[in-house]
Amino acid sequence: MSFAEQIMPIFGIALEVLREAGGPMQPGAVREAIAERVEIPRDLRRPDAHGEILWWTQVSFRTGEAASLGWMTKRNGWSITSIGIKALDDFPDIAIYRELQRQYRERRLIRAGDFPNAFEQYQRNLGYARQLVHGGRNLERLGVAAFDVTDLYRAAWTQAVAALDHWVTQEIIDRAVALAQRPGSPRPNNFSRLSMPVELVEKVHRNAEPLEDAFRAALERFFEFKTFQHPDKIAEGFSHVSKVSLWTAVAGKLTDQDPSEPIAADRIRRKLAEIARRRNNIAHTGDHDPGSFHRKMRITAQETEQTIDVLESVVIAILQALGDLPPATDHSLPPAEAGSLGAAPVQSDAKRRGAIRALSRWTEESLLHALDEYCPPGVADTLLAVYRHAEGHPAFRGYYFGEAAHPSVTAWFSTGHDEAAMWSIYTGVSKSVLSINFEWMRNRGVPVDRLERLAHALSVLPGWASMPAQLSAANFARRPSLAPIALQRPDASTVVIGALNDLLNADTSPRAWLVRGGSEGEREVRALEEGLIIVGWHEVGDLSRYPTREALADALRNAFPADNPNTIANWMGQLWRFTTEIQPGDLVVMPLQSLPGRIAIGEVTGPYEHHPHEPADFRQVRKVTWLRRDAALEAIKDDLRASLNSMLTVCRLARNEAASRIATLAATGTDPGMTEEDAEMVPEPDGDPVV
Repeated sequence: MSFAEQIMPIFGIALEVLREAGGPMQPGAVREAIAERVEIPRDLRRPDAHGEILWWTQVSFRTGEAASLGWMTKRNGWSITSIGIKALDDFPDIAIYRELQRQYRERRLIRAGDFPNAFEQYQRNLGYARQLVHGGRNLERLGVAAFDVTDLYRAAWTQAVAALDHWVTQEIIDRAVALAQRPGSPRPNNFSRLSMPVELVEKVHRNAEPLEDAFRAALERFFEFKTFQHPDKIAEGFSHVSKVSLWTAVAGKLTDQDPSEPIAADRIRRKLAEIARRRNNIAHTGDHDPGSFHRKMRITAQETEQTIDVLESVVIAILQALGDLPPATDHSLPPAEAGSLGAAPVQSDAKRRGAIRALSRWTEESLLHALDEYCPPGVADTLLAVYRHAEGHPAFRGYYFGEAAHPSVTAWFSTGHDEAAMWSIYTGVSKSVLSINFEWMRNRGVPVDRLERLAHALSVLPGWASMPAQLSAANFARRPSLAPIALQRPDASTVVIGALNDLLNADTSPRAWLVRGGSEGEREVRALEEGLIIVGWHEVGDLSRYPTREALADALRNAFPADNPNTIANWMGQLWRFTTEIQPGDLVVMPLQSLPGRIAIGEVTGPYEHHPHEPADFRQVRKVTWLRRDAALEAIKDDLRASLNSMLTVCRLARNEAASRIATLAATGTDPGMTEEDAEMVPEPDGDPVV
């Protein structure tokens, strides 16, 4: 009988024990109950290479996997969830083990080869820490006096924190590699900050090294000297691969695991910070007691085990909060209903035109060449107008140029709570089409009523009269295309662009923004006295001269030639928000360094203005009416207060119903918090950095 076949029934018994208990059980009690109910094979009763009993080590691993899938919890003891009970009912006997492995491998990030994945390695490392505690207990019972037995508990503490650090690093790298292999999948803004040396890019381009291997090697170098022990660093690390507000989401998951003991995000952060500080004291001072230079801090086996349990529960909750990566969407291929586009365009005279198909991805040049060469004039004019409209719209987030045989481009926009691939252009020799991606928009949270309005607005074009009814019947799970007969109509571009604008501007409710008054608060007094919000970057002059994001980025690159591309992109996003995205009627929050513990809240009343005769850092302004000049930070609940910790000068406050809560705070001085319904469905932020 194989090793796995021996473990299968034991795992099933473990879940049965938890179901019969009807409540949390301590791991030791679970172990005893299993041993009473099933004969453990002799091979599994022996210790492994690290001194742990094989069968119990495996149960610990497998129950950890079950907890990451939501089948059970490990906070304040082990207990089975309703999902786990249903799995037991649906998959009796050893089938439950096979289903666990199927779901876990399907949903978790699995490394190739024999190397364990990040979570399995984490469980092993925590197992080593628990083994040290177990050894220390035995030595204490024996009364060993040759050395300080409690140093084993300190070693276990250090091992557990190191395990967390290593897991965070590997999980980030695994998720980043998976995102890199999913062209077109939505990416967090910080994903672009992960750099890759040119030599590796060239290897991938020449097919000399797989993307996964090259990118993983680059990331391992990128994170080589970073540590992830403090909660702020952990959240910063995961911001490269997830848009989730980490500790708020983790607090929700842990509270779900034990509703009798709710836990707030701040409490998790404090606990992790305390654990990290104790680890540093152990590593750097031998855990000396600040009250006495000659004495160590007291430490017990129970305290150390509780710390290990906390770290295990937090990691399981992080996995649940991060969720599975979205499946890759192939934006290169037109929907089947678009029909045949004919042969792929031939890139004749490629050198002169600059349209070289040997590249791994189509470019703007190659796309525009195909439109010019193969489309009737009316069709080309409409497609080009829609294409150019995108890059001038404030909600535009970027193009994705396809990799398939036919030139293609997909445009991404912020739609309120998220980003969506709104339309795609596909070109061929026989015809070119504009696909309106209703399915992709619906999947990214665009409300049905906005999709209905879009469909009706386009129904005046040839071939689309019955499309609103068809889309509604299909629950908008389609990507219908505007064919050449519709695109060549003289007013087609006006109809399409008007319909797109209506959808993008449908969410007209006021938004909330964070705008700081200088790195040291130097602009705060004048901002409050004159009813302004003020930012720096005087070096680029009048920001209204830059009609597009790229024009603004060029100006920043010229003004700051020594700064790296990521810094330029960051500044460009902040200034574009300040000049273009912030609208009159929006709310603005200014944390006050001149009055610590207080914030000012205002309503934007005017457009961007450039005041060239003011001092250097006081030229970029917008007018506001200050509604409250001294709101107390302590009156703001943890989740919203955490959003105000962003280090950006300008960012949107979008999570956790921030706008409505800030409006109430301005009116009453009190943060009402999230409603129960809103708390269950916290929206993800949209494109540029928001908190």
